[in-house]
Amino acid sequence: MHRRKVRRPRRRPGVTRKVLSQTDGPTPGYVTIIVEAEIEAGVTVARHTHPGIESAYIIEGGLELPIEGQPTRALKPGDGFVVPPNTPHAGGKNGDKKTKIASTYVVEKGKPLASPA
Repeated sequence: MHRRKVRRPRRRPGVTRKVLSQTDGPTPGYVTIIVEAEIEAGVTVARHTHPGIESAYIIEGGLELPIEGQPTRALKPGDGFVVPPNTPHAGGKNGDKKTKIASTYVVEKGKPLASPA
Protein backbone atom coordinates (compact mmCIF):
# COMPACT_ATOMS: atom_id res chain seq x y z
CA MET A 1 0.00 0.00 0.00
CA HIS A 2 1.23 3.49 -0.81
CA ARG A 3 1.20 6.38 1.58
CA ARG A 4 -0.23 9.59 0.20
CA LYS A 5 -0.23 12.98 1.74
CA VAL A 6 -3.68 14.26 2.73
CA ARG A 7 -4.22 17.95 3.28
CA ARG A 8 -4.86 18.48 6.96
CA PRO A 9 -7.29 20.99 8.42
CA ARG A 10 -5.93 24.26 9.74
CA ARG A 11 -4.67 23.97 13.31
CA ARG A 12 -7.09 25.18 15.90
CA PRO A 13 -5.81 26.48 19.24
CA GLY A 14 -6.21 23.80 21.89
CA VAL A 15 -6.67 20.94 19.38
CA THR A 16 -3.80 18.71 18.26
CA ARG A 17 -3.96 15.84 15.78
CA LYS A 18 -1.39 13.12 15.21
CA VAL A 19 -1.72 10.85 12.17
CA LEU A 20 -0.96 7.31 13.37
CA SER A 21 -1.55 5.49 10.09
CA GLN A 22 -2.50 6.33 6.52
CA THR A 23 -3.14 3.81 3.74
CA ASP A 24 -4.80 3.76 0.34
CA GLY A 25 -8.25 2.15 0.17
CA PRO A 26 -10.46 0.37 1.01
CA THR A 27 -11.57 1.20 -2.54
CA PRO A 28 -9.92 3.20 -5.34
CA GLY A 29 -10.18 6.94 -4.79
CA TYR A 30 -10.26 6.67 -0.98
CA VAL A 31 -7.71 6.74 1.83
CA THR A 32 -7.99 5.44 5.41
CA ILE A 33 -6.43 7.63 8.08
CA ILE A 34 -6.15 6.80 11.79
CA VAL A 35 -5.72 9.90 13.97
CA GLU A 36 -5.21 10.59 17.65
CA ALA A 37 -6.78 13.94 18.59
CA GLU A 38 -6.37 15.83 21.85
CA ILE A 39 -8.69 18.65 22.84
CA GLU A 40 -7.57 20.82 25.74
CA ALA A 41 -9.99 21.48 28.61
CA GLY A 42 -12.64 24.09 27.81
CA VAL A 43 -11.91 24.11 24.05
CA THR A 44 -14.76 23.86 21.54
CA VAL A 45 -14.22 22.16 18.17
CA ALA A 46 -15.82 24.27 15.46
CA ARG A 47 -18.57 22.85 13.22
CA HIS A 48 -17.03 21.00 10.27
CA THR A 49 -17.46 18.12 7.79
CA HIS A 50 -15.30 15.30 6.38
CA PRO A 51 -15.35 13.98 2.78
CA GLY A 52 -16.08 10.48 4.07
CA ILE A 53 -17.01 8.60 7.23
CA GLU A 54 -15.48 9.19 10.68
CA SER A 55 -15.59 6.40 13.27
CA ALA A 56 -14.20 7.38 16.66
CA TYR A 57 -13.65 6.25 20.24
CA ILE A 58 -13.27 8.41 23.36
CA ILE A 59 -10.08 7.38 25.19
CA GLU A 60 -10.17 9.95 28.00
CA GLY A 61 -12.12 13.04 29.00
CA GLY A 62 -15.38 13.56 27.15
CA LEU A 63 -17.43 16.07 25.21
CA GLU A 64 -20.82 16.91 23.81
CA LEU A 65 -21.20 15.91 20.17
CA PRO A 66 -23.84 17.65 18.06
CA ILE A 67 -24.19 15.85 14.69
CA GLU A 68 -26.63 17.43 12.22
CA GLY A 69 -29.90 15.46 12.12
CA GLN A 70 -29.17 13.65 15.42
CA PRO A 71 -29.68 14.55 19.08
CA THR A 72 -26.58 15.94 20.82
CA ARG A 73 -24.78 13.18 22.72
CA ALA A 74 -22.67 13.48 25.88
CA LEU A 75 -19.69 11.17 25.33
CA LYS A 76 -17.37 9.71 27.96
CA PRO A 77 -14.38 7.33 27.90
CA GLY A 78 -15.33 4.06 26.25
CA ASP A 79 -18.02 5.62 24.05
CA GLY A 80 -17.81 5.38 20.29
CA PHE A 81 -19.51 7.38 17.55
CA VAL A 82 -19.85 7.52 13.78
CA VAL A 83 -20.27 10.66 11.69
CA PRO A 84 -21.73 10.06 8.20
CA PRO A 85 -19.89 11.55 5.19
CA ASN A 86 -20.27 15.31 4.62
CA THR A 87 -22.38 15.72 7.79
CA PRO A 88 -21.79 18.87 9.87
CA HIS A 89 -20.73 18.19 13.46
CA ALA A 90 -18.78 19.86 16.27
CA GLY A 91 -17.54 19.18 19.78
CA GLY A 92 -17.69 21.11 23.00
CA LYS A 93 -18.26 21.33 26.71
CA ASN A 94 -15.43 18.97 27.51
CA GLY A 95 -15.16 20.47 31.01
CA ASP A 96 -11.94 20.73 32.98
CA LYS A 97 -10.18 17.69 31.51
CA LYS A 98 -8.30 17.14 28.28
CA THR A 99 -10.17 14.87 25.85
CA LYS A 100 -8.34 12.24 23.80
CA ILE A 101 -10.05 10.61 20.81
CA ALA A 102 -8.94 7.89 18.37
CA SER A 103 -10.60 8.45 14.98
CA THR A 104 -10.58 6.45 11.77
CA TYR A 105 -11.48 8.34 8.61
CA VAL A 106 -12.27 6.74 5.26
CA VAL A 107 -12.25 9.78 2.99
CA GLU A 108 -11.94 10.76 -0.65
CA LYS A 109 -8.34 11.24 -1.79
CA GLY A 110 -7.25 14.75 -2.64
CA LYS A 111 -9.89 16.49 -0.51
CA PRO A 112 -9.17 18.26 2.79
CA LEU A 113 -9.65 15.99 5.79
CA ALA A 114 -11.97 18.59 7.33
CA SER A 115 -13.76 21.68 6.04
CA PRO A 116 -15.68 24.37 7.98
CA ALA A 117 -19.45 23.90 7.93
